[in-house]
Amino acid sequence: MNRTLLKAAVLSISLLLLAATAVSPAIANISAAFKNASAQTIMMLVALPSMTMVLASLVFSKLSEFMSRRTLFHVAMLLFLIGGITPYFMNDLTQILVMRAILGLSLGLIFPLSLILISDFFEGGERATIMGLQSVFVNIGGIIFAMLGGMLCVTDWHNTFLAYAFGILVLIFVYFFLPEPSKPAVTATPGEAAAKPPLPGTVYFIESVVFLYNLLIFAFFTNVAIQVVGENLGNAASAGFALTMFTVGGLVGGLLFGKAMQLLKNYTIAVGWLLTGAGMALISGTHDFNLLLTGCFIGGIGFSTTCPAFFVTLSILSPPARVAFSIALASALSGIGQFVAPFVFEAVSGQFGQGPGRFPLSVSAVSFVAVGLLLLLQNYTQSPRSAKLSG
Repeated sequence: MNRTLLKAAVLSISLLLLAATAVSPAIANISAAFKNASAQTIMMLVALPSMTMVLASLVFSKLSEFMSRRTLFHVAMLLFLIGGITPYFMNDLTQILVMRAILGLSLGLIFPLSLILISDFFEGGERATIMGLQSVFVNIGGIIFAMLGGMLCVTDWHNTFLAYAFGILVLIFVYFFLPEPSKPAVTATPGEAAAKPPLPGTVYFIESVVFLYNLLIFAFFTNVAIQVVGENLGNAASAGFALTMFTVGGLVGGLLFGKAMQLLKNYTIAVGWLLTGAGMALISGTHDFNLLLTGCFIGGIGFSTTCPAFFVTLSILSPPARVAFSIALASALSGIGQFVAPFVFEAVSGQFGQGPGRFPLSVSAVSFVAVGLLLLLQNYTQSPRSAKLSG
């Protein structure tokens, strides 16, 4: 087995994880096409996949008990291509939303599969290295989908959904170069499941922080295009470039994450929140497109500092037998946070008589900075996590 091709095949699956944001650059154009639809309904095009992603993630463990890894991947890709591409042929917003829900189901299978395959094929230091590269590939995928979505929607918003044809390339590559893992899945008996230790309270605290972070960061994906296009800072392609700069920042953050966590140790999550807040503050506080791009870049670094730190922290704080559950719970809460974000920000904006665009980004920025400062005040030095990270 060619190890380089195996690594490439495993990591290529992660290119699809930010695919739902491909429509973000077209939000303003789609809103103009469906003038009778509320802003909340239009934003569901981005948020709905996050909710159905949660549903699929919750049943993933059961499906993996009787389906091979390759079969799961092929099922996920079938849903991905159906949910992603078919809106190109549609003019009914309800039908498009149904397809977006199907896309979310596919991502709910792809996300845990992308992590489990790393554990299946790699061990020790090699596994840690591939885990770090996984974050990089997620952001590369985000760049690809944001650029394709922005460029394709310039002539017609329907064309945005052709960006999902990129999944065909991933499907072909994985089909030829990813074998079925040799080690069988281990299924616990009811007695073993009952003997699993409870999760400590610190894990549930981190889980709640994961939920809040994903709720706040989704304001960026659903509002930056509205700010750029609505305030004449640029067109849909410009909005796509802003999203691309965010993912470029995420790429840099992912490459530097290992060194950053060695340096920051138990303060990594707090610093990630503050970096994200600084980026959102610059985006919401400027009327210059170049400064907005700088804010997107900084926010992307914060994003790829915070999210990997969540999963590393949970894996350290959780008992070994509960690591898979705590990570799955974090994944589900991530999706729920993203799904409820449009409702939360619409309610907050309504209280101040504001609409979508700059104001939700301002609320997000203030919240990121405030929570980041509170997290800095937390004393983690006596926790098992702190002791392990300092080694």
